[in-house]
Amino acid sequence: MKQADQSPDKKTQILDAAAHLLRVQGAQALSFENIAKEADLSRQLIRYYFSDLEDLIVELCNYLAKGYRDLLVAGVVNVGQVERLQFFLDFFFDLADGHPMPANLEVYDTLIAYSVGSDRLRENMCGQYSVLGQVMIHELAIAHPELDGKACEELSFLFVSMMHSHWSFVASLGYAREHSLLTRKAIDRLIASYIDDEVFVPVMGNPWSRDV
Repeated sequence: MKQADQSPDKKTQILDAAAHLLRVQGAQALSFENIAKEADLSRQLIRYYFSDLEDLIVELCNYLAKGYRDLLVAGVVNVGQVERLQFFLDFFFDLADGHPMPANLEVYDTLIAYSVGSDRLRENMCGQYSVLGQVMIHELAIAHPELDGKACEELSFLFVSMMHSHWSFVASLGYAREHSLLTRKAIDRLIASYIDDEVFVPVMGNPWSRDV
C-alpha cells in the first residue's frame, strides 16, 4: 500500500463521505462499498482504517463533535465575557452571525438511531452531550449567579434536549429554519422563569442521570 494512501487526509475523506451518505440517504445506505464509492477510494483502504462499521461510526461521531467544538471556540474568542452565554445559545440554533453551524445536522439523528444497537456509540454520544451540558452549567452560572446550582443543571439538560429535538424537526423532518428563532426565544423565556422563581425546588436530584 502506498504511503499516500495511509495519510490522515484519506481518513478525513472517508469520514466526510460517510457523513454525506448519512445526511442524504440515511443509515440504510451506510456500507463499506457505498462509502468507498462516495469517497472515490478502494474498499480495502476503508477497511484499513476501520475494521468494522461500528468503529467508523464512533470515529465519525468524534470527528463531527470536534468540528462543532472548533467552530464554537473560534466564536467564543470574538465575544466578550458578558456575551458568552448568548453566543453559546445563538450558535447552537444557528443564529450566531458569522459563525454558522456545520451542514451535517441530519447526521446526528442517524447516529442516535444507530446507537440503539451500539453500546459504544451510545456511551460516546452520552459523553459528548454530558460535556456540552457541563459547559452550559458553567456558562449559566457565570451569566446568572443568582441561579441555584441545581437550576443550572436542569436548564442545561433542557437546553441540550430541546436543541437536539429542534434539529430533528428542522434538519431531519424539513420544518422551516425560521423555527430556530422560535426555539431560541423559548430558551430565554425558560431561563427567565427559573430566575423569577423565588422558591426554587429541584425537580430531580441529578438531571443528567441515566438508567443503564
